[in-house]
Parts: sequence; structure tokens; C-alpha cells
Amino acid sequence: MRHTRLIITAIQALLLINIFAAAELKEGENLKPFSLKTIDDKVITLRVEDGKLTLTREYTDNGDKIVKKSYPDAVLIDFWTTWCVPCRAAYPYLQKLHDKFKPEEGQSKGGAEIIGISLDRKGSKIVKPFLKKIKVTYTILAGSTGKSGDEGLLRTAKDVGNKYKIIGVPVVYLIDSEGVIQHVHTGFKKEFMIELENMIKELISEEK
Repeated sequence: MRHTRLIITAIQALLLINIFAAAELKEGENLKPFSLKTIDDKVITLRVEDGKLTLTREYTDNGDKIVKKSYPDAVLIDFWTTWCVPCRAAYPYLQKLHDKFKPEEGQSKGGAEIIGISLDRKGSKIVKPFLKKIKVTYTILAGSTGKSGDEGLLRTAKDVGNKYKIIGVPVVYLIDSEGVIQHVHTGFKKEFMIELENMIKELISEEK
């Protein structure tokens, strides 16, 4: 009886792995452009413009609208939720990648950007207080910027998650300077982070 249960459990695990594998976008596929808000209402847009991966930041400073564009060599997108235990295990490693490869202040070209996209249904309402506990400094997106489809952009976290075929979390995508997915994985292992660090080193123009 116990042997039968073990076989059933193993089959279920394999089916689950296959579901995840079928769900993810694949290496070699293109970025799905999106525009979402941070918890402090900055608008972050990631798309390909003139063949270059382009990250646009829009925010208000003393009543003036500021728009800044940058062209990173790589962007790592981490899909997560506040209730996900493996997601929490990944935060310190993602922070280390951010600290090591982030562009310098005022640098508009090169480096690697780390972007976390929360798929929590309540968005910023639950993410904002949660971030006070984990204190990450890389970009976290949780708010919508309107109705998806405008300018070909995904504008809600739900729509982004659906387009990127997210079923389980965490899911990580590593995207190169032309907007092509170079790596994808579901779940968390230290080995994944080591692999990501090595891949980012290969993608950026100049290792920091």
C-alpha cells in the first residue's frame, strides 16, 4: 500500500513539473512588453525600442514629470507573491545580484536590472507593508497603469503573469539587451542563483 502511494506521489510530482514546463515561455522567445507601477507610484515600462531593450522610469518630482530611459545589458524578472516561501528564500540572492550588477547612478547604458513583479491580488496594499520587512532595494512592481493593450503594453500584474504563463511561483526570466529570453526557471535553489550570476556576467558589457 505504501509502495503504491509513493508511486502515485511520484507521478503527481512529474505531472506538476510537466505542467510548469509547458506553462513557461521558452528560451529564445521575445520579451512581452509591460508597464506597471512601483509601490510609490513610479511607472516602470519595459519594452524593445529600435532593437534595444529599453527601461523607462516615469515619476513626479516637485510637480514636474520626469522621464528617464536606460538601456540595460540584461533584465532579470522575478515573479513572486508575499505568501510564497521559496520566493522569500530567493530575496537575499536577488538583492546580491542587484548590488553587484546594477547600473551606476546616472548610467543609462549597460549593467543589469532586477525587477520583481508581485502577483498578489491586492497589489500594493499588501506588498507595501510586506517590503518593510524584507527591505529589498531592487525594483518591485505591484500596481496597474490602466487597461492592457494600450500601445501594445501589458498594464496589470495579472495580465503580465498570464502572458508570461505563470502558474507557480517563483518564476525567473533573464532577458538580454535585444529583448530575447535567455534563461527561465521555476522554483528556488542556490544553484539557480549561481547559474544566473554567471549568465548575467556573460550578458553585461563590462563585469562590475
